[in-house]
Amino acid sequence: MPSLSLAALCIATGLVLWMASGYALARSLAFDRTIALALAPVLGWAVQNALALLLSLVVGFSPVATVSAVVLICAAGLLRVRRDGSGSDHRIPPHTLWVCLAAAVMAAGPALAVLPKFVGDGVAVAPALFDHAKIALIDQIVREGVPPMNPVYGGAEAPAGVAYYYLWQFGAAQLAQLTGATGWAADAAASWLTAFSTLLLMAGLARRFSGRALAPFLAIGLSGLGSLRPVLAAMAGEETLPHWLQPATGLAGWLFQTSWSPHHVQAAGCVVVAVMLMVRLARRPGALATATLALLAAAAYQSSIWVGGVVFILAAAGCALFLARSRPAGGAGTFLLLGGVAAVVAVAIASPLLVEQYRSAVARGGGRLIAIDPFEVLGPALPQPLGRALDVPAYWLVLLVVEFPLVYLAGAIMLARMAARPNAWPDAWPDGPLVRALAILTAASLGTGWLLVSTTGVNNDLGWRAVLPGLMVLTAAAGAGLARCVERRAALPLVLAMAAATATLPDGLRLAAENLAGKPSPSAAAFARSPALWQAVRRHAPPDARVANNPVLFADMTPWPVNLSWALFADRRSCFAGNELAIAFAALSSARRAAIADQFRRVFAGDGTPDDIRALARTHRCDVVVVTVLDGAWSHDPFAASPFYRFAEAELGLWRIYIAVPRKTDD
Repeated sequence: MPSLSLAALCIATGLVLWMASGYALARSLAFDRTIALALAPVLGWAVQNALALLLSLVVGFSPVATVSAVVLICAAGLLRVRRDGSGSDHRIPPHTLWVCLAAAVMAAGPALAVLPKFVGDGVAVAPALFDHAKIALIDQIVREGVPPMNPVYGGAEAPAGVAYYYLWQFGAAQLAQLTGATGWAADAAASWLTAFSTLLLMAGLARRFSGRALAPFLAIGLSGLGSLRPVLAAMAGEETLPHWLQPATGLAGWLFQTSWSPHHVQAAGCVVVAVMLMVRLARRPGALATATLALLAAAAYQSSIWVGGVVFILAAAGCALFLARSRPAGGAGTFLLLGGVAAVVAVAIASPLLVEQYRSAVARGGGRLIAIDPFEVLGPALPQPLGRALDVPAYWLVLLVVEFPLVYLAGAIMLARMAARPNAWPDAWPDGPLVRALAILTAASLGTGWLLVSTTGVNNDLGWRAVLPGLMVLTAAAGAGLARCVERRAALPLVLAMAAATATLPDGLRLAAENLAGKPSPSAAAFARSPALWQAVRRHAPPDARVANNPVLFADMTPWPVNLSWALFADRRSCFAGNELAIAFAALSSARRAAIADQFRRVFAGDGTPDDIRALARTHRCDVVVVTVLDGAWSHDPFAASPFYRFAEAELGLWRIYIAVPRKTDD
């Protein structure tokens, strides 16, 4: 089980690596000290991880690469400071420290979703841990370095590399390597760091938008709110609401998304900072700003193809056209040239991942990654095609209001007012280009979720994650707007805001309680014994071996079946880790993936044929097999008499371990 002390050490290490280097870099880019601190953890995370991954590909994954990346960042910042004297005042207002404390407390919510919950002699987990089964990739990077081998599937039918965007897992692997923590503990720490960094970013923007000390705290508080769906269900009835409104999806607020998919949230923070840096590049063109923008863009893409790829490309194009027309320093030509250089460098940095993604696309049979299809909002009560036609305006008028009522409405009003009349706020940030650039980002972000869908998996990940950068900007704007309402004692807006907060707070508290307590499961006691099982497996499996186990073992612990005990405890590759993980990691056609999943189901249910066992040993390259008492194969064991495996070890009444027999020349 993950060590809380090592998780805390990972957090402290991450703050040193990313916040310290990010602050030095932000100050060298001439951001003032308050906003530099707000940008620091996101900026430092992006630049350090992108550089460290590059160095690791050259010199190997090691502390040397990690520390060298930090040294390069600090050296670049110090050279800039010595040359022009920027960033000489490093005093941080005491108020900022209270904001950091509030962000640190709120960040515990998503981190708790990752940690185990001990209940009697068993262990419960939060539903969000389903999406953290990618912890296996963290262990893979720590164990064997980069570029990582595919930890989920080992057959020759798919490329051996990883096409999944893995920079976030790489960052967690750096923490694990430096501290000796497990991948699970490092994932929990990285989730906290992502939550903290994005909260601090929103808080800093809220303070600059309004100039009010209350605004950052309001922005942090707004991040913890949920959806109106529970209130609507109570009013309309649990059975009536689905007739009029589509069920809830992954398109949700900050707390939900950071609990389930922190890498997408981290990418969204990178995109917001990248847009801010584009504005800085237009005002103060230079090599450091250009290089930093390239690293930010590469980090965003390598963390989320949807947020850092699709959304940022659309937003960057709009922002570049706008800034080129706003009389940038050095002229529009210089700005566009430097922006083009940053784009080319970003593509070069991300090229190893791009190559793997190309190979994966070819292996899957090609096809479109993205389609134009308006987000489904309204339920089946409306006749078709009227319902689909009404989905187009309902996204803006219904769905966003239901999912983010206070952030969406208050944030949009405040952002529109600032963009229209930026100089009407003399005591805040009279920065028209920046506010308008962030408004363009928000429009691109929400618009992408409105019209575009991803087609590569089961879920519309593009639609769900695309809204994140816009949501961050709107949260900051809403906090700023509400702070001004409090100062002016504007009764009506405050009453409406309190009503919206009251209606959405229960859903936020429900999610927080779910993260804290987890969901009880009949498998809790057996799951608690899993570490001993996988410790035994590692005695027979070298670090590069691939292991086979029942992919749906402990399926009742998460909302959908996922190979959880392998992902958290094995610290070894799998030859087929199950359908859910194979969707993201294995470049197989859906039909072939389903066939392999059915084959593994038969084998571990005790219905496997000799040909199935041969396929595990030879086609899927399963070097070690573990059968547990919870598997149907325990009483109908197809491995015991197989010529392809030999018995290695057993724990009476708990598990048996088999090792593949070396391949013969005629086999």
